[in-house]
Amino acid sequence: MVFKEYEYVFTEMAEADIDEILSYMAEDLSNPAAAANFVTKLEDTLQEICRNPKIGRPVENSYIRRNDVRRFLVNNFTAYYFVDEENEHIIVLRVVFSRRNQETISKTL
Repeated sequence: MVFKEYEYVFTEMAEADIDEILSYMAEDLSNPAAAANFVTKLEDTLQEICRNPKIGRPVENSYIRRNDVRRFLVNNFTAYYFVDEENEHIIVLRVVFSRRNQETISKTL
């Protein structure tokens, strides 16, 4: 049996989130190793999701405009995504610190 492997794509907001996270880790915390570790873990997790797109936990929240948003954890961060079956893409919507108010974040998805 042959499985499709999807590719992942970041929205502009997700890219901005990741830039902010990496800047904070590398510059504010003076810990470039933590930033590198985060990137590696994020990429590894996204590769797993590209092989198994539905493994993320579905997000149930009345503020979310889409009904197919899923999430996964990377260290202390939550990433939100949906599967674009037609184009075989994983669309990463946001990557945010898990202790932030997720209900507020969900309004941006």
